[in-house]
Amino acid sequence: PAIPDRRSFLARASAIGAVSAAGALLSACRLEEQPASGGQQAPGTTPPVGLKAAAPYAARDASLPARAPGGHATVKFTAEEVNVYATQDLVVPAWTFNGTMPGPFIHVGVGDTVDFTLTNHGKIPHSMDFHAAQINPKEAFKSAMSGESHSFSFKPRRAGAFMYHCGTQPVLMHIGMGMVGAIIVDPPTPLPPAKEFVLVESELYLGKDDKGAPMFDYNKMLGTLPDYVVFNGIADQYLHNPITVKKGDRVRFYVVNAGPTQTCAFHIVGEQFDVVYLGEPPANAIRGVQTFAVPAGGGMIFELDCDVAGEFPFVNHQFGHGQKGAMGLLVVES
Repeated sequence: PAIPDRRSFLARASAIGAVSAAGALLSACRLEEQPASGGQQAPGTTPPVGLKAAAPYAARDASLPARAPGGHATVKFTAEEVNVYATQDLVVPAWTFNGTMPGPFIHVGVGDTVDFTLTNHGKIPHSMDFHAAQINPKEAFKSAMSGESHSFSFKPRRAGAFMYHCGTQPVLMHIGMGMVGAIIVDPPTPLPPAKEFVLVESELYLGKDDKGAPMFDYNKMLGTLPDYVVFNGIADQYLHNPITVKKGDRVRFYVVNAGPTQTCAFHIVGEQFDVVYLGEPPANAIRGVQTFAVPAGGGMIFELDCDVAGEFPFVNHQFGHGQKGAMGLLVVES
């Protein structure tokens, strides 16, 4: 069936509400199914895409990438429907930026120019909402239809760890399906040198299709009881592949909570944070913190001096979520 234009899609979403819009979206804009993917799906769940995983399993590198040079970042994203790993041995169909969940980490500075383009290779409308931008969302964050591209530019005015996500209605579904990521904005005066890492926490709400294959479930997203809570897309990946530093290193975690709903109470077992930046650094700093909550849609910066060797679990200390995959190891080598 033909994809509805954006005007009629938004009008329908406004008229019948987010839950009904989700079902209508999935009915009108159904992903093409491969022969092995099964038949009709229950309303409020996503149909399988019958694709192979985007790549063999590998832990996500949490290192902060280098900052875009010359005060200018050209960022080109694609919206893609691919299968991704939720655990080391569980693959689920997702909606993604550039084929990964979360999308690529972006690193810029205050005042840098960010030229952004989203090209939609998916079957349904997608868009981009940068929390680091101060811009008219009606124009910048509008949806690109299937096969279309949309571009806009902005200059971040404030430093920090910011979320980005698809802002197309129903937003809960697009975030819950994997269309999230982090943009890190440096302050004009650099923070002290450190080993820097990015952690994007996400909740995964899963069901099954009529053949028993795993899939994201919109009704469970509404219920807010996740099956997994993960750092950088995969449950427990940093228990199996720890983040490793040296004794004496200063470590900085940029923690972005993509939600879509729950809080991340970030904590490192056996350590305290020397500094937590609640807002724009280097101001808004508190010291000697054991745990601090990052709300859904928010981001904070956590620093510690690794002056003791050992293995230090980092967790969401809402342990019902920590036990569901939001846990890793920071290994400090002597």
